[in-house]
Amino acid sequence: MSNLKIRLLPPVAIGRFGSSQKPVESFTLGDDPDDPLGYRKILPEPTFEVAADGSLSQSTPDTITFRDGDHIRPVAPFLEVFIHDGDTLRPLSTDDLPAGAEVSWSVEVANHKVFRRTNDPKDKVAFKGTCKGHDPLVLRGKAPNFTPDGFIDFGRVRYIRPTKDFPQIRARFTPGAGRIYGPVAEEGKDITDGDVVSADQRIYAKGNWVGFDADDDAFKELGYYNETLPPSLYAISSPAPSWLNNNIAVSRGYFDDSCDGFITVKITAADGSTLAASTARICAGPPDIAPDAIFLRTLTDDLEQVLEGPGLADDEAPEMTRARAIDIVRRAFETVRFMNLTVMNGNDFKGRSALTLDSMPQEESADTERALRPVMPPQTVDTLAISQLHAQVYAALKGGSEAWFANVIRRPDEVSDFTDHGRRKMPAMMCGADNGYLALTHRQIATIERAAALLGYSNAEPEPLPASDDKPLLQPKNRTAMISYKPQGNPISSTPSSSVANCCPGLEMDFRAVWRRLFTGVTLREYDNLVVTCDASLDFNLTGHRLMAVKLGKKYIQFTAPIVGPAPSDPKNMILQTTDMNPAGRAPLEWSNALAPVIAGYQGKTVRCIFTREPAKEYQVFTPGDRRNQIVMELEVRHFFDDGDQGDIGVDESVLISRALADAGELTQGLCSPWQNDYRECSCYYWASARPDFVNAEMGPDGLSSGDNWLQRRRTGDYVPDDYVDSRLIDYDDLFRRWEILLRFQISGCDAPGESQDGK
Repeated sequence: MSNLKIRLLPPVAIGRFGSSQKPVESFTLGDDPDDPLGYRKILPEPTFEVAADGSLSQSTPDTITFRDGDHIRPVAPFLEVFIHDGDTLRPLSTDDLPAGAEVSWSVEVANHKVFRRTNDPKDKVAFKGTCKGHDPLVLRGKAPNFTPDGFIDFGRVRYIRPTKDFPQIRARFTPGAGRIYGPVAEEGKDITDGDVVSADQRIYAKGNWVGFDADDDAFKELGYYNETLPPSLYAISSPAPSWLNNNIAVSRGYFDDSCDGFITVKITAADGSTLAASTARICAGPPDIAPDAIFLRTLTDDLEQVLEGPGLADDEAPEMTRARAIDIVRRAFETVRFMNLTVMNGNDFKGRSALTLDSMPQEESADTERALRPVMPPQTVDTLAISQLHAQVYAALKGGSEAWFANVIRRPDEVSDFTDHGRRKMPAMMCGADNGYLALTHRQIATIERAAALLGYSNAEPEPLPASDDKPLLQPKNRTAMISYKPQGNPISSTPSSSVANCCPGLEMDFRAVWRRLFTGVTLREYDNLVVTCDASLDFNLTGHRLMAVKLGKKYIQFTAPIVGPAPSDPKNMILQTTDMNPAGRAPLEWSNALAPVIAGYQGKTVRCIFTREPAKEYQVFTPGDRRNQIVMELEVRHFFDDGDQGDIGVDESVLISRALADAGELTQGLCSPWQNDYRECSCYYWASARPDFVNAEMGPDGLSSGDNWLQRRRTGDYVPDDYVDSRLIDYDDLFRRWEILLRFQISGCDAPGESQDGK
C-alpha cells in the first residue's frame, strides 16, 4: 500500500447557490434528432439522496426541478476517489483499504473579493478544517475585521458513508445559500439599507470596506495597480450607477458567500503514516439560469487548450473534428438566441439613442472616443434573422458544403480591430474580458478550420460527440477525460462546461486570475500586462512595469495589439485609435490565447521576458531590440498543473490547477461583491447564455422578433432596454433582497414553468 496512487475527481467542481434544503437532481443534456438546432433536452439521471447518517440511496426523477417555491435548489456536487489500477482508474472502495486505515477530508476555501479592492489582509475571509467522520463539516469563513463571533457560511462538506450498495469513497460539497453579509452599525452612523442584510449577517466591524472608493485620494497611488476590469464591481451607496455620479462608487460594505479553494482526501494507515492523498478545486457561484444552453466558449475549452495545445493532432479522426466544429457553431447559435441583437448592434431603439444603451459598440465608442457605429447595417439586424444565419452555417458544416464560414472567425489578435470588417467577424457583438471583441480559443478556431478543409471529403453523417453522461475510460494520462468527468449524481451544471471561460470575467470564477503568476517572480494584473508585485530576488523591482513580450526562439509573443478603425472621412482607411488615456492606441490580449504557445512548449523552462524599462501606467508600443527602453529577464514558466503533494503523481499526469498560480480565494476575487451585482452591472454581451437578455422571443406579424428583457419585472412581450433607473426593470436592491424569486430560470428560451410572471 505504500505505492497507493489515488485521484480525486472531478478536478474542478462547481457548486451553485440556493437556499432550498433539496439540491438539484442529477441531469445531463441531450439532442432531439428531429430538431438538431432545437433547445437541448434536460434528461434526468439517477440521483443520490443523502440520509441523516450520511449514507446514500438512489432514484431517478421524472423531471428536473430547479426551485422549491421561493427557494432555489443548490447544485451540490459529489467528488469521487479513484485508484490507479494499471493503465486505468477505477473507483476506490472500502475494500481497497487496509485494516485500520482512516479516510479524512481537509477543506480550505476563501473569499478575497474585498481584499482585492482594499488590499487589507484583514479583509481576507477564509476557512480551514478537516472532517474524519460522516457529519457535515460547516465551512465558517472568518476574517480579522469581522466581529468576534461573525462568520460567512460558505456551505458544508460531507464525507459520504460507504455502504454495500455504494462502496466508493466520495464527498459532497454543498455551497452557501447566496446570502449577503454587511457591516455592523457604527456609533453615530445610520445604516439605511433596510432588510438587504439581516441582523445576524452584520459581521463587518472594522476596516475601510464601508465607504471604500477606488477614486479616493487614499487609493490613487495604488489605484492603477489594484482596480478590476470591469471596475467598481461592488454594491455602492447611491441607488444610481457609478457613471451617473462622476464615476464615484462608494462601497456599502457588502460581502457574499461565494468562495473557491481546495478539498483534499487523505488516507492514513493505522500507524499514522500517509498512504495517499489527492486534491481537487471547488468553487461556489450563482445558479445556472439557462441550464439547457451552453456558452460559446467555456472553461472546458480553455482547459483543453492548456492540456492539448492550441493546434490539433495530425491523426485526429476527421469525423471527430467535424463533430466538435458542429458543436461550437451550435453553441454560437444558442448564445445569440439570448441577445436582443437590435440593441446589441448599436441601433437606436424605441426613441432611445444607442449612446444610452449598453452594448459592445457603445463600449467601443467610449474606449476609443469616436462616434458610435453599429456593427451591422441597422435595418438588417434582428435576433431571429441572425439566428437563421447561424443555422445556415450549422447546416453547411453538417451537410459537407460551403467552407466560407471559416474565413469569418475572429482571430485572438484581432479583438481590437474596430473596422466594420473586423467587428463583423464571428462571434460578433460580444465582449471579451478585456473590453475587446470576443474570440474563440486557438484550438476552437483550428477545429473549425480543419472541419472546413475537410468539407466535401464525405457526405456521411458525422458521428455525434459523446453524450455528456458517457464516462470515458479514465486513464492516468488521459487528462482531457478527467477534466470533463462528471461523477454519478452530479448535474451537468456542476462541470466546467457550464462555466464561461477566460474570455469573460465570468460568474463562477474569474479564470483570468490563474495566469497572473505564470512567470516565476512576477504577478501580473488579471486583465493586462501590468506587473503588480515582484519578488525581491529579481535583479530589478518590476512593480509598475509592463510585460511587453516573450521571445520564443525567433518569434516574439506580444500581449497587446493596436486598436484600429476607419477614419471618419474614409471608412476604408484604417488608422490607429488613440486617446488621451491610451496614447499608444493599444489593447490587451486575453491571457488564455496570448499565452497558449508559452504553455504548449515551455512549462518548467526559462523564457526571455521583455519589460518596459520604466514603470508605465499606459500601454506601450513594443519595438523588438529597443534595449534602451527595455529590461530583458530570463524567467521560468510555471507548470499549469501540479501534483498537489499527491505522492508520485507527476505534473504530466496532474489535472489540479497549480496552487502557485491561484491560491484559495483567488479564482473568484475579481468578481462582483456581492455576486448579485453582476446581473445589473454587466449586459448580456459578456456571457449571454449565463446572463440572458432576450427571452420569450417569438416572431411578430412584421417578421421581426419580440420578447422580454430577462430583468423585466412584468412579462409583456414588449422588450424594455436596459436602464439603471427604469422602474420596469429589477434594480440592485431588488436582487439583494429577493434574488431567488426574481432570477427566473430559462428553459427552451422562455421562463420555466412555475417562474413568477409579474416580478412580485
